Amino acid sequence: MDDAAQAARVRLPALGPAGRVVDSVHAALRAAILDGTLAPGQALSVPELSRQLAVSRSPVREAVLALVGNGLAVETPRRGAAVAGLETADLLEIHEIREGVEAQAARLCAERAGDGVLHRLAAVLEQQRSVVERDDARGWFDTNADFHGLVAEGTGNRRLAEVVRSLQGQMRLGLRRVSADREQRCRGLAEHLAVLDAIARREPETAERLMREHIQRTKETLARRFG
Repeated sequence: MDDAAQAARVRLPALGPAGRVVDSVHAALRAAILDGTLAPGQALSVPELSRQLAVSRSPVREAVLALVGNGLAVETPRRGAAVAGLETADLLEIHEIREGVEAQAARLCAERAGDGVLHRLAAVLEQQRSVVERDDARGWFDTNADFHGLVAEGTGNRRLAEVVRSLQGQMRLGLRRVSADREQRCRGLAEHLAVLDAIARREPETAERLMREHIQRTKETLARRFG
């Protein structure tokens, strides 16, 4: 099957006129990649995506380039862009980066975060508790990204938060491999609650250690299951 025929099999909703068109296109394509509607290796045909989303080609082209920059798509010779297919080695490398960056984020968050960030973190984990109880996989991935992003935001370090955000999509693709069952998600929630407790108590060293251990366990699960 050629790329055009393959792309035509995917059904994406037309976009409404809200916000910058390129941002809406990027959000729609990112969501389709993360939920598996656009599968790894699938060509991102600008004409076909433009037709399905009912927008011009220019914002689609720009959004696809942004996906390449985020690591969710790759440029392939003679074929243009395609959805990234992350191997286990790629995911382990990503988690090595996360281990250092997010452990430091937890330390700085414990030192610097205001009460507003702490309240938002608590609200996210209350929501995560609910999605775990409902066995809601998609809700788990959303709240997981929100929690880690908020910890980074709580550092007050804009560049550190940008690094964490840039890895979130790739991280989520990896978590789909290791957080597929309720037991894994229950453990993840418990670890998140422990990290938040250390942050709220203003215990930077403990927060750093717990976040590092949390990410190490995910990395070890990846290596054990798929290495």
